[in-house]
Amino acid sequence: MLALLPALLMGCGGSNNTGATNLSDDMTGTITVAYSTTYVFDSDDTSVIWWNKVKSEFEAAYPKAKLNLQGFNGTDVDLVNKVALEYKNPSTTPDVFMLPSGYVGQWVGSDYLLPLDSFVTDSSKAPFWASFPKVIQDESRINGKVYAVNTGENNTAIYYNTSMLTKAGISVPWTPKSWDDLLAAARAVKASGQSVIPFWTAAGTSAGAGGVLQGSANLVYGSSTPTIFDYNTKKWVVDSPGLREVFDFYKKVYGEKLGASTSDLFSPKAVGRPVVLLKDHQLAIAVGSNWFADAWTEDNRHWANAAQEASAVPLPTSHGQAPGSASTLGGWAVSISKVTKHPQLSWGLMKIMESDDNQTYIANRAGFVPPSQTVAKSPGFLNFAPPFNKAFGDALPNSKLVPSEQEGYPAWVQGIGQATGQIATDPNTSVDAAIKILHDAVANQVGQDKVETLK
Repeated sequence: MLALLPALLMGCGGSNNTGATNLSDDMTGTITVAYSTTYVFDSDDTSVIWWNKVKSEFEAAYPKAKLNLQGFNGTDVDLVNKVALEYKNPSTTPDVFMLPSGYVGQWVGSDYLLPLDSFVTDSSKAPFWASFPKVIQDESRINGKVYAVNTGENNTAIYYNTSMLTKAGISVPWTPKSWDDLLAAARAVKASGQSVIPFWTAAGTSAGAGGVLQGSANLVYGSSTPTIFDYNTKKWVVDSPGLREVFDFYKKVYGEKLGASTSDLFSPKAVGRPVVLLKDHQLAIAVGSNWFADAWTEDNRHWANAAQEASAVPLPTSHGQAPGSASTLGGWAVSISKVTKHPQLSWGLMKIMESDDNQTYIANRAGFVPPSQTVAKSPGFLNFAPPFNKAFGDALPNSKLVPSEQEGYPAWVQGIGQATGQIATDPNTSVDAAIKILHDAVANQVGQDKVETLK
């Protein structure tokens, strides 16, 4: 399934290229928005509520226009594959598309999307834009032009159980400033005799790109050389001081028996295991995603006392170096088709979707951090899943995108997953050996000329 999308896009790329798009619009008629009905929100009913709210507000704001809601079931991959087929013909192409931000580059490469710079640079048309951190403004900026606007982000921080740390002699609220602080806390939990897992950091390949996004890639971004793909040389970094810091950290976690069991780490459900382990009071500290706190509001993973029993803090950099915290970044964005006959009306829809109220609802009900720092600091967001939402909002400006739009990213994901998995299985694995695993996995798939070592 994953291999199908690029083929679909390349096979029909350019078919919608009609030259410069006329931005004039009589603001009448019907526009269509394509989106996922089952993958974004925590539940199908909250998806229906949000999209019906957007439709109602749009049709009230533009009384001569109608909005056609075109929802698709399935995963994010199912969504983009189905919509890619629609883009083969201008007559079936939706005017607006809500898609994972990591796919925007592929859509742009197929010449499908309308540049949005004339909208986002006009504060009257995009009143929300100035409140987006630069990293989010640039998230869908391809070759200098903005092609999509973010609707919600996922990032990573540190969760911790307050009573477990207190029993280990650690003062709370806890504010670790370096990886040594993380290790010291995990060691203290273990030494205190509590029958819990001291520290969770994802390892292995079972969770694929999701496991790396919520695990080792965060540590790479918090290292002394926070580079996965070198955009200047167009090469994948397979050896660097930062990667060696990451592998050394893994060796300490698993060599000192501070980490989770390989049965949890290598489970097909590994991405969600720390959510359950924290809820069940079996885990003290975890590198985890913002959606954990949202999951604890669901019936099947409900943790009624999460706000009283746990907290969150941004993931520190390796030695406390600037900017002080680090995280990966991934989310969903909204784009406009290049062949739309209603560009202004389509932007009107996007403007409504980006209202403070709509950003708050989708953040709370889909497990997002709002792209707007205004919304991220508002009571409507902060009070929904306190104290967790604040930590992830604070971490957002220092979060970075993974280079998922680059062709070799799956190879890098596989390589670092194999390396961390090997260390978790055998902590005696040397850092040099882990580096070789990563190097070989990437070089064998993308070519030796596409990898590099940073000094």
